[in-house]
Amino acid sequence: MFLSQIEIKNFRSIKETTLTFSKGLNVIIGRNNTGKTAVVDAIRICLSYGKQWRDIYISKDDFHIDVSSLDSQASPIEFHLTFNRDKPEETGIYHDLLVQKENGDQEFQLHFIYSLNEKDKIKWVIWGGDNKGQNVSSDMMDAIQYVYLNPLRDAVASLRPVRWNRIGELFASLVLDDRDNKVDDDKKEELAQRLASTVKQDADWTSLIKAGEEKIKDHLGNTSIEEDRSDIDLNFLPFEFRRIVDNIRVQLPIFTESLLNGDSTKQKYFQLSQNGLGYNNLIYIATVLGDLINKKEIEPERYFALLIEEPEAHLHPQLQNLFFEYMNQLKDKGIQLFITSHSPTITSKVELDSLLVLQKKDHAITNMAIRNSGLSGNNKKYLSKFLDVTKSQLFFANGVILVEGISEALLLPVIAKKDGYNLVKSGVEVVNIGGVAFEHFARLFNNNNQAKNLSAKCAIITDDDKKGNGDISDRAQKAQDEERQNLKVFLADVTFEKEIFDNNAALVKRVYGEMHPRTEINDVNVLLDKLKSNEDKSELSHKLAVQLSDCTQDFDNFVVPDYIRNAIRWVIG
Repeated sequence: MFLSQIEIKNFRSIKETTLTFSKGLNVIIGRNNTGKTAVVDAIRICLSYGKQWRDIYISKDDFHIDVSSLDSQASPIEFHLTFNRDKPEETGIYHDLLVQKENGDQEFQLHFIYSLNEKDKIKWVIWGGDNKGQNVSSDMMDAIQYVYLNPLRDAVASLRPVRWNRIGELFASLVLDDRDNKVDDDKKEELAQRLASTVKQDADWTSLIKAGEEKIKDHLGNTSIEEDRSDIDLNFLPFEFRRIVDNIRVQLPIFTESLLNGDSTKQKYFQLSQNGLGYNNLIYIATVLGDLINKKEIEPERYFALLIEEPEAHLHPQLQNLFFEYMNQLKDKGIQLFITSHSPTITSKVELDSLLVLQKKDHAITNMAIRNSGLSGNNKKYLSKFLDVTKSQLFFANGVILVEGISEALLLPVIAKKDGYNLVKSGVEVVNIGGVAFEHFARLFNNNNQAKNLSAKCAIITDDDKKGNGDISDRAQKAQDEERQNLKVFLADVTFEKEIFDNNAALVKRVYGEMHPRTEINDVNVLLDKLKSNEDKSELSHKLAVQLSDCTQDFDNFVVPDYIRNAIRWVIG
């Protein structure tokens, strides 16, 4: 089975939202303070129910504060989980959670309600299935397992050879060695006794231990009352399989010239503490994944989840790419993965259907799963190809402006400042789509069903390329047809460059003259012809942007074209 949906009510910053999940990889993205950690913690609270080692609980501070009515009594926290059934045998294992649907299908449900009484004491009701009061046994919940990696995890400490560490956990769950020999409890006991026998039969070791014993006994005898004197025996830790594998440590081999020449006696190692934080975290995550996948192979009917917060905190962009390419391959391993991130690098590398975008607007947190958006299969193919790190930032923006090319992208931030707007501080992202394929991006904002839209406003700024009869071009009309819901289209009179020239002719002539001293620009048509033939639109825009940034007089005298001013004002709101 796998977690297909969680409904969260009145938990921390979340008033109410319902998230749907994929069977394999789920990447929860969003700006800071949009509830990513709250979602992960809600899952942890629910999946850890009935376990002795719970590390997270509901507290008074977890109850949602309604900013519209600060004096009101805190509403109950509610978590309602739905699991989809994968195999018929799961019906018997998770019978406490079973729900028989009207169409004959079966699913599993788990419900939690926490409330505060008049003395601020927390009361809770937990049940399985669709009948409130139905008991959920700890034995059944033991079949639901997860591992949580927090954003500030200490990989070195977690891999240190101490009792119940992650390396030991991996070895304790192995059932086959690398020669496919069975490793059951009897075999593990045999391995432990063989190691004990080897040490005990070694004369040098036994002599050394005996010498240590005599030293202690000699001093112990001189400091003890005769009748109370105690005797001692020294030995290694008990030779139990789990204690042995708990003492396996991770080392990083140093490949020296002598080693490459075949002399293995000179092998040297780095310790984990000498290694970089990012690579240590990859080793730790690999160990956890190896353990979970191994356990899933042994007990395929059990549910296993891995929750990781902000893996980008420890990985440089290339390692992020590599890490998430591998995560994409794990969807068929039977492990459900939940990863939170606000990294556009990660967003650009994850399959779009794995993305869930958390958004905050007017103090309310909502979410939009890309697989449930208005994007068609063709839209997703296009965006998967063209959503690079820069364009992926639109998922985190308060507002988005889509432009045709580099000219608009270079000048818009400077132009916005002329009207008193700072696009960066306003959280507005200018996205250069490198053409006029606005439709693929528009579907993220203009669906009639608002639940399928990103909550940010989006403006398309494009040229109308007006024909001789005064009609706008077909491609401009196609862009205009996308205008609805959170998306609005703003058209230039013919082209962007013409609008800039018509409003700021002297400045444009001077800057272009510096680029081409022998060229005289008499009117806008000459300029447009020259830009087309010389292909230096971007250079002109760059020099204009520099001039407006550095020259106070030019900035003061600059006139912003109306359609650009209107687009910026609309997006910022």
